[in-house]
Amino acid sequence: MTNIVDEFAGRVNPVSINIETLQYLDSMIKTKNITSVLEFGSGVSTEFWSEKLPDATIVSFDNSRRYTKITRSRLNRKAVNATVSFAPLRIKKIFGLHYITCKFLPKLRKIAPPKPFDVMLIDGPPGYLYAREATLLQAYPYLDENTLIILDDAERQIERETIARWSSVFKITNLEYHDVGQKQIATFNIEPKPSQPTMSKSPIYTRSKMVKLLLTFHRRNIMHNLWILKMRLLNRELFPDQKMADTE
Repeated sequence: MTNIVDEFAGRVNPVSINIETLQYLDSMIKTKNITSVLEFGSGVSTEFWSEKLPDATIVSFDNSRRYTKITRSRLNRKAVNATVSFAPLRIKKIFGLHYITCKFLPKLRKIAPPKPFDVMLIDGPPGYLYAREATLLQAYPYLDENTLIILDDAERQIERETIARWSSVFKITNLEYHDVGQKQIATFNIEPKPSQPTMSKSPIYTRSKMVKLLLTFHRRNIMHNLWILKMRLLNRELFPDQKMADTE
């Protein structure tokens, strides 16, 4: 039998989920009966869920049109269990505050399984946008107290503060931090019944702050696309995911 390193080491890159996290997920799914996964941030993890849980429903959203196409192209053609959707970033008022968030609810309402998701992985949008807080604030109706929530990059201060803020609205149980290589992930459950209609005020989650961050995101995206164009013109090797995108 092959192991996770043999299967996925050639697929990961500096911006993807790491091997150690995949190893943790592999150990986790062997002890649980998982029939559905909700994921934010598509990529190698989507391939993992689809291949390791061929009978489960996999619903993945990504704020990057490029990575949405890349992930779709990499999935096994027989992987009819996985749906990967582009969810563009928008500024939206949620629980009384302004957030940058993925526009995913209209699609999720149509394709969500009849029962709450068994697992929810939050690995997007990018951390510097302070956007992951809004993900749970919108998706909680599709979860229950048994849903295992996994937050990537939990070693970062932004993610730690996000968990603390979630705990002001939802009762969080079984919170654990796991070392996965040079990173951490957090795993926990919630009781998906908000204790209050609004989040506590914050100097971060204002409309003006979100507009500035969204403009920064678009500038970075333009620079990234220009870098890819430069590498293409110079005929230099790209990351595997970027190389795949160029062939679509």
